[in-house]
Amino acid sequence: MRRVRLVGVAAVAAALFGALAVATTRGSPVALVGVAAVTGGVVRSRRGAVTVGAAVVALGVLVAGVLGSGTVPLLFGVAAAVLAWDFGHYAVSLDESLTDGAVTHNAEVVRVAGGTLVAALTVGVVSAAGLTVAVPAADTLTATLLFAGTILTVYAVR
Repeated sequence: MRRVRLVGVAAVAAALFGALAVATTRGSPVALVGVAAVTGGVVRSRRGAVTVGAAVVALGVLVAGVLGSGTVPLLFGVAAAVLAWDFGHYAVSLDESLTDGAVTHNAEVVRVAGGTLVAALTVGVVSAAGLTVAVPAADTLTATLLFAGTILTVYAVR
């Protein structure tokens, strides 16, 4: 069995946070399936499973948005799905590239801290903009655009 790295644990935690962000909606079961896929991908060092899992977490957020969830939980859910994807891929890359004895703790902490900071700032800025600018409640179009933006962001990062 391969070594589970700190950044891999952070990927699973981010996916779980994304599922919890929409826990009171019908999107929660979908997002929990994504959490299981991210966990399996990190433990088995499978990049495809991590990608599918993060996408399913984002799909759970989309379902929550379509069913009328608030904007802020959707933002947290999408940010968490992107973090789960990023951290999971980084964990798999470290696992593929380095030996089991390689010391990567500092690099993993920097990746997790930096990614979390960027996500928190993004959610904060978008939430603050929503408070200062009159925006309608999340509807199907908003949720769909949020989901499409997530997919495009992940594609651009790759």
